[in-house]
Amino acid sequence: KLVNMRTTFTAAALAASASAIPTAIFHGMGDACIYPGMHHFSKEIGEGTGDYAKCLEVGNGSITSLTDNFMDQAEKACNKLLADENFAVDEINVMGLSQGALLARYIVESCPIKGKVRNLASIGGPNMGVMDIPHCFSGPFCKVINSIARDFVYTGIIQNIVGPAGYFRDPYHMDRYLNGSVFLPHLNNEEDDDATKADRKARFTSLNGAMLMMFSQDTMVYPKESEWFQQIGPDGTVQALEDSDFYKNDYLGLKTLNEANKVQFVSVDGDHLQFSQDDINNTIIPFLLS
Repeated sequence: KLVNMRTTFTAAALAASASAIPTAIFHGMGDACIYPGMHHFSKEIGEGTGDYAKCLEVGNGSITSLTDNFMDQAEKACNKLLADENFAVDEINVMGLSQGALLARYIVESCPIKGKVRNLASIGGPNMGVMDIPHCFSGPFCKVINSIARDFVYTGIIQNIVGPAGYFRDPYHMDRYLNGSVFLPHLNNEEDDDATKADRKARFTSLNGAMLMMFSQDTMVYPKESEWFQQIGPDGTVQALEDSDFYKNDYLGLKTLNEANKVQFVSVDGDHLQFSQDDINNTIIPFLLS
């Protein structure tokens, strides 16, 4: 059963029963670790969890996030984490904001870290991809622009020079997506050999917890329910998670994890990444301490 929930425990109450571990943080598209917002957020996570927390930069930050092949970005994220001795411990947390959540999940599923990932926090992460250009979901102009995007997004050159193209998921042209996308079909276990799929699933289901934070008025990610692993169905409306083949057939292990009560489906009222200080203190930090 899916539950739309908000944690209500305080970090102080949880700290007594939880051991602090390091947290690796990945920013979203167009952002950078050195920008004041990400710097302050990372500092708050470290102070709140009582352990090392670091925003790990991929390439040069904002430009790389927009222009580099997304699988290359994921591999660079993994290498950056492996190079930081503070993460060479038995357990770590990983957290990503927006597209950074996909990099964080790549760490869970594919990065050869010393130990394991305890908790994964996806803050506005497009886990089932996007199917429209950000901020352009309706109207005749956007309809034309999105049609053009769908025609060219899976070509090799676009996949290589437009980072977000790696998680553009067109449910009406799944063959193009599966054959042309360099990143998301692999991350979501829709593609690859059986052994690789089994390893990814085993790593994902070994999580202690996954928190999926969706923003109710999101104008960046379409559909916003992608942040909860939902997608547009054949009738053009958002499909219930339990009705999707991805969930029913447990491609990645989300069903297994959810049935073990290890997934938190959190809804925040606001536009993309508009979480509050209260959300940090009473939802994000307590989850990382769980």
